[in-house]
Order: sequence, then structure tokens, then C-alpha cells
Amino acid sequence: MEQLMEVLINYLLKKQIIKLSSIENSFFLYKKLDKKINLTPDIIALNYSSESPYSAKNSDISSILDNENLYLWFTKGEKASYLPEAYILFRRLLQNYKDVICIVEGDINRVIVIKNSILIASFSKRTVSLIDKKLMKNEYKIENIITLKEQEYSNYLESSLKFLTINDLFNILNIKIDIKEFFTKIVYFSALPMLISSVIITSLLAGYYFYLDGKKELLYKEFKENQQSNKELKRAIIKNENESILYKELISEFKYVDKTVALSNILKITDDMNMTMHYITLSDKNINFIVKTSKNSQIPIYIKKLFETNQFEDIKNLNTRKIKDVIEVTMLAKLKEVK
Repeated sequence: MEQLMEVLINYLLKKQIIKLSSIENSFFLYKKLDKKINLTPDIIALNYSSESPYSAKNSDISSILDNENLYLWFTKGEKASYLPEAYILFRRLLQNYKDVICIVEGDINRVIVIKNSILIASFSKRTVSLIDKKLMKNEYKIENIITLKEQEYSNYLESSLKFLTINDLFNILNIKIDIKEFFTKIVYFSALPMLISSVIITSLLAGYYFYLDGKKELLYKEFKENQQSNKELKRAIIKNENESILYKELISEFKYVDKTVALSNILKITDDMNMTMHYITLSDKNINFIVKTSKNSQIPIYIKKLFETNQFEDIKNLNTRKIKDVIEVTMLAKLKEVK
């Protein structure tokens, strides 16, 4: 199955049905969901597009839902089905590591962080110093750091394709329900060698029949359980409950000021004051970030300018420490609720 996945994904990449999304040209978000729910591309766009640093017209969202773990990549460029390089690397590293910080060294350093077998961070940095590595160890509470050289990265990435799953591919291609249509598309790829086509179609059809058998059992079980009840009434109640849950989730997500504007203001003020943004992450109303400066006197001025944007109800300096001539400030900003 591993070799089959490698052949299939290479073919899809060659035909540009899917495209690779590099770590340095994408913005990653990890979300821990309260429970496993069915998220369509439209719901994902509605809930999370405001957290993208790119404009909606010039970017695309790739999402992979793994149980309650939702991985999101905002890729700058044309709309397409993007396969994130960070996720390929993550799948490969999971074979040997549960907790690890992986750094791909080059002109631009690429970093991914895996904790408890979950991808929690993916970003790029121009330079990664010994101090940066120490800070990452402290921040993520992970001791193990491995490095890859730029020269070996491409081959390492290509050999990692076999560790992707069919569920990963369905996520990338936004195939959620209409599995029949997917098989039709696979058959349409007549340029595949006949033997490979046969193996792929046979494997996928076997999976599809397994899916149908499972669905049939569930339907029969539901029928037996509800023989004596009013089925139409029960369906209406369940549908109403699901819609209520979704509505509550959407209300919770959009009750704060525009996260994209708030993020842009933080980055702009940081740049205007010649300070350096080291780390930033968003979660509900909280924006956690670390900035660096050479002057301690800049910190209260910086906080004042953030308040003047009228985007935040509270901004806290959680920790300040000096490393040689650099002052590092860990901050927490809370977004205002929309009135």
C-alpha cells in the first residue's frame, strides 16, 4: 500500500492535479477540536479564513482533519489542491519520533515541531542560532532536535510520500462524501500504466465496498433501534441539534474583532518600531507572541501603540528577559468582543 500511495501521489503531482506547498510560502495553524466533527471546505473557510495573513483572493486553505486534530495551511498563490511539505515531513518523522523539533538547514531554515505525535508548529526562519534552538526547546518542552541539510531534503521528502494515507489524500482533494466521483476520476487518468491503474482501481474499489458494507450495517442497526419510533420526527430533532451545535461554534468563532486586522496591526507596529517578531500564535480571543528589542524603554510604548488600535481589551507582558544585548518579551493580547 505504501508503494501504491507513492506512485499515485507522484502521478497527481506530475499532472499538477495537486501541488506542493512549501513551508516558507505557507502559514500553518493547529487547532484542537473538542470532538470529531464533519468539516466541509465551506465551513473551514467560514471559520478560519480570518486567521490567514494573506488575502482570501490570493491564497488557498489546505486542511487535514485527523480525529480531533485539525491542521490548516494558508498558501499564498492561486487556488489549488495543495499538499503541504510540512505534513509529508510530519508523516515521515512519526515513524521514529513522538516528540521532536526538525530543522531543515539552508538559505531559509524550515522548522516543524511534533509533540505527543501531533504537528503543533511549522514555520521558516532566515537563521536559527544556538539560542533559538534553546528557546524552542524551552517553549515546546522538547529536548530532541534533528537537522536535515538542504541538499538531502528533496530526496528525503520524495521518499516520505509513501507514509501518507488515503485519508490524507481525500482531505487534500476535498473528497468528503462523493467517493464514487473520485473513483471515476481515477479511471479517467488513462495515462497511468495499465498495471498500476488496475492495482489502484482494485484497491480503491475494495475500500469502497468496505465503506458500503459498513454503511449498510449502520443503517440496519438504526432501523432496528427505531422501529417503534417516529423516524421522521427523530431525524428532524437530530438535524436541529446538529445545526444548533454548528451555530454555537460559529457564534463563538466570530464574536471577536477581525483577527486578520489585529494580527496585521501587531506585525506593522513591530516593524515600525524596528522590533523583531520571534513567534506568534492565535487561539480564540488570545494572541500569544514574542518580540525582541534592544531597548527596554520601547516596551511600554509598544504596548500603548497596540492599545491605540482599539482591537484589544487587554495586553499583558507575561515575561521579560535579557539575553546579551537583546531583550525578549513574551506577551498575551486579548481581542475585544464585537458589540
